[in-house]
Amino acid sequence: MRCSEFLERHTDFRDGLITSAREVRRFGRHLAHCVACRRYDATVRQGVRVLTSALPIALSSDFRQRLDARLACERAIIPPPPARAGVSAALLVLAAVALFALEVSRRPQVQRAQLLPPVAFPKPVVSAGLPFVSFQDPRASVINGNQNPYGTALVQPATINFQSAQPAAASR
Repeated sequence: MRCSEFLERHTDFRDGLITSAREVRRFGRHLAHCVACRRYDATVRQGVRVLTSALPIALSSDFRQRLDARLACERAIIPPPPARAGVSAALLVLAAVALFALEVSRRPQVQRAQLLPPVAFPKPVVSAGLPFVSFQDPRASVINGNQNPYGTALVQPATINFQSAQPAAASR
C-alpha cells in the first residue's frame, strides 16, 4: 500500500468502515512500516479523542449579536479587490478577438491547380504474331474526362496470316 492510498482511505479505516480482513491487514502492515503514516494516524486519533471527550460549550445569550458585529467590522477592514482584475480580463478578451480577426483577414486564397498539358500517346500498332495489349495513359482521364478513371485496357487478339511457303512469283 502506498501512503497516498492510506491517507485517502484513512478516515474509513479509523471509523471501522473497512471490514475486509485483507484490507485491514494491509492497513496494519503499512502502519507497522511507515513512520509518517503512523504519526498521522496517532495525531488524528488523539484529536478525535479530545473532541469526543470535551464538554458541550454553552453560548451566552448575546453571542450571535457580538459575532455579527465582529464580522461586520472585519469585512470593513478587508479592501475590495482591485479593479485591475476586470481590466485585465477585458484586455485579454479584446486581444483574443483581435487575433481572431487578424487570422481571418490574413487567410490565404486557395488557388486552383493547373491542368496538365496534353500528352502524346502512341496509337496501338497491330503486329502479327503476339497479342497486342495497350493501356490508356492514366493522365488522359484528367485531360479528357474519361468515364473509366482507372484506365482502360485495349486487348487485340493476335491475327494469324497463313502464307504459302512458295513465293507468289514462282508459282506462275
